[in-house]
Amino acid sequence: MTVDFNKLWADPDTPDRERKRLLAHIIEDATLIKMPAEGTTKIHVRFKGGKIQTLSTMSPKSSAQQVKTPPGIVELVDKLLDKHIYSEIAELLNEQGYRPGGSARRGRHGARFTALLVAYLVHRYGLRSRYDRLRDRGMLTKREAAARLNIHETTLARWAEHGLVARHAYNAHYCLYEIPASNPPRKQCSRWNRLVDRAAPFKTATVPKPSTEAEGAVV
Repeated sequence: MTVDFNKLWADPDTPDRERKRLLAHIIEDATLIKMPAEGTTKIHVRFKGGKIQTLSTMSPKSSAQQVKTPPGIVELVDKLLDKHIYSEIAELLNEQGYRPGGSARRGRHGARFTALLVAYLVHRYGLRSRYDRLRDRGMLTKREAAARLNIHETTLARWAEHGLVARHAYNAHYCLYEIPASNPPRKQCSRWNRLVDRAAPFKTATVPKPSTEAEGAVV
């Protein structure tokens, strides 16, 4: 066996049970020492002849670790929250080829990010919500913005559609509003000064839409 050990071990016809028996003839014992901080395991092997050899290998991941979202993706979600809502973040992650941790499960290789999954990551890792980030930047709710401009909330929505006021979505259904710091818009009669014309000087990210207001309406 000493002469033919390598040949027997490498022979594809040698069953695993026989390989275990071969090892039992040359190894006295093996001591495993886990290194959690490094994610590795050291193996001290003592052979029958007294020689000791130390090996190092990556520790196998638990089932929970295998489906855990990588830290890099969590950091990317944190950055994207500054400018995007959950559904947009999910789309961006999928476009860039990222996959959720659950894709490691059997039969889930095609799993993709969804708005609900991004929301879970934000909650699970304690990321600051997009709403709070916008509020920190001075954005106002619809009621607050309407009160600040002394207009009705419906009028505020029309102004936002035409670009007089910038609005920033914090989820799929609701927005916060940004009022220009200087020269904020004021109520005027749309008969003489249509919204579509008033919107021209304002530089906002919202694409102007055709006015649908009735002639003579006060806005």
